Amino acid sequence: WKYIATELKGKIPVTVRAIPEGKVIPVKNALFTVESKDPKVFWVASWMETILMKVWYTSNIATRSYYVRKGLEEFAEKTQDNPFVAYSYHNFGDRGSSSVESAGIGGMGQLAAGFMGTDNFNTLRYVKMAYNTPEIGTIGHSIPATEHSSTTSWSRENEMDMIMNHLEMNKGKAIIAAVMDSYNYFKAVRTVCKQDGEFQKKINTDEYPVFVMRPDSAKPEDIIPETIRIMEEENVPYTVNNKGYKVFNKMRIIWGDGINTESINTMLKIMVELGYSTENIAFGSGGWLMQQHDRDTQGWAVKCSSITVAEDIIEDHGGDDGYRKIFIDRDVYKDPITAPGKKSKKGKITTYYNPATDVYFTDKVEIDFDNGAYDIMETVFENGEMVKEYTFAEVRANNA
Repeated sequence: WKYIATELKGKIPVTVRAIPEGKVIPVKNALFTVESKDPKVFWVASWMETILMKVWYTSNIATRSYYVRKGLEEFAEKTQDNPFVAYSYHNFGDRGSSSVESAGIGGMGQLAAGFMGTDNFNTLRYVKMAYNTPEIGTIGHSIPATEHSSTTSWSRENEMDMIMNHLEMNKGKAIIAAVMDSYNYFKAVRTVCKQDGEFQKKINTDEYPVFVMRPDSAKPEDIIPETIRIMEEENVPYTVNNKGYKVFNKMRIIWGDGINTESINTMLKIMVELGYSTENIAFGSGGWLMQQHDRDTQGWAVKCSSITVAEDIIEDHGGDDGYRKIFIDRDVYKDPITAPGKKSKKGKITTYYNPATDVYFTDKVEIDFDNGAYDIMETVFENGEMVKEYTFAEVRANNA
C-alpha cells in the first residue's frame, strides 16, 4: 500500500472492463472483469472484489424493477390506448432501507429500469452525483400525498375535512394521493365518490387534480373489487377507451402494501377482469424492492479465472547453462464435486453478444466469431482513472 500511495500516487494499478450499464444480461455471464497491471501488487485485483461486489445490490433492484416494468407493459399494451407505465411503480423504500446510503444507492436501480416515480428522495442526489445529471427534474418525481400521521392528526370525525383541505391546497396540480384506511376505508371511499358531495363536484372540474386513493390494508383481492363496486354504485365518471376498457376520468388507486411481482399481477388481472384499464391503478414498493433480497438472490460471485506465472527456462549458451524467465497465462477455476452449479469461468474472459440470435455469452477474450458476435465489454477504469462514464439517460436507454 505504501508503494501504491507513493510511487503510484495512490492510483490502483488495475483494469476494469464491464458491460454497458443498464444492459439486461442473462445470469451466468461475466458482467465485469478486473486485471492486475503491476506484478509488485498483483493482489489488488482480489482486494477489489469486496468493493466491486457491492454492485449486486443495485443490480438486484434494477432487475426486479425491470421485470415489474415488463409485466406492467404487457397489461398496458392490452388495456391502454397509449401504453405508459413510467409512473406505475413507485419507490416507497427510503424509510425501510438499512441506511441513507443504501437508500440512495439502491434506489438508482428502480430509476435505471425506466421508472420515474419515487418517494426515495435520497436516490435523486445519488443519481445527480454519480451520473453528472445537471437537471434533477429528469431523474424522478413524486406527488403531493398524505400519510396516516397527516390524516389522523385531524382526528376521526374530521377525516373528510383533511381530504378537502388536501384537495384545495393542491388546486391546479396534476395529481395527488391520499391514504384512505386510517379508520373506515369503505366509508371514506364512498364519501369521496358520492356525486352529490362537495368532493366530486370539485374533482370533476379542470381546476382540480386527479385523485389517487390508497387502500394500504388487508388483501388486495378483497379490497380492489369492493373499491370498484363502490365507485360504480356512486357513478364515478369514466370513459371507455378504444380497446374497450374503462378509465376513470379523475380518480385512481395506488396499492403500497406487500407489493411484489405476484401481488402486482393479481391486482392487474382483477382490473382487467372487471373491465378496467390498468392505468387506473399504480403500485408503491418498499421492503420487497429495497431489502428482501441478498447477494445469493441472483447468484453473484467474483472468482479468479486467470493468473500469470513465471517459469524458468534452461538455455544453452555455448556450453554455459543459463536460465531465463518466461511468463505464461494459466487458466484458474473452481469445480466443486459437491456443488456443480458453482463451477466458475476459466481463462481471460469477456462477454459477447450475437445480434443475429440476440444471445449473450461469455468466452475467452480476443476470439473472432464467424457469426458476427462481438465483445460488448468496455474498459471503464484504468490505473486509478475512470475512462468511461455513462449518462443516466444512456443507462435507461440500454434496457428500454
